[in-house]
Amino acid sequence: MTYYVISGDGQRYGPADLATLNQWAIEGRLLANQMVEDESTGIRMAASSVPGLIFPQQAPTGGGYQQYPRATASGYAGQSDITQAWVFGALGLCCCGFIFGILGLLAANRAERAGNPNATAPKIFNIAVIVIWVVGGFLRGIVFRSANPFF
Repeated sequence: MTYYVISGDGQRYGPADLATLNQWAIEGRLLANQMVEDESTGIRMAASSVPGLIFPQQAPTGGGYQQYPRATASGYAGQSDITQAWVFGALGLCCCGFIFGILGLLAANRAERAGNPNATAPKIFNIAVIVIWVVGGFLRGIVFRSANPFF
């Protein structure tokens, strides 16, 4: 039997036979809870339900195996989203921080979903930009009201 492997974004890979699937499981490229689709019937199931498919035991630390980040010719997948996140965050420090911070946060989340391991730093940076602008706006409102009591 052959199966398609379904990635987190819904893309199908394969078909692959049982020997190939077992090799992918050993390499950590196929996880037990990942979905596969039987090529002949179209039925989807967890990879752990495929007869004859053997997954390595978890690491002694309990961390288990994770899927490798997808690489492209220019580095990790989602690298352009990482760049966008940093640019939006930098623009957010200059002006319209709340809007640019949200856009940067969305770009960092896209990179994270693509499997880019470098998405955490721009995500934290953009959250900080949003917080700075929200707190700054609140403080400006307090100062403005105290300076103009009739306003």
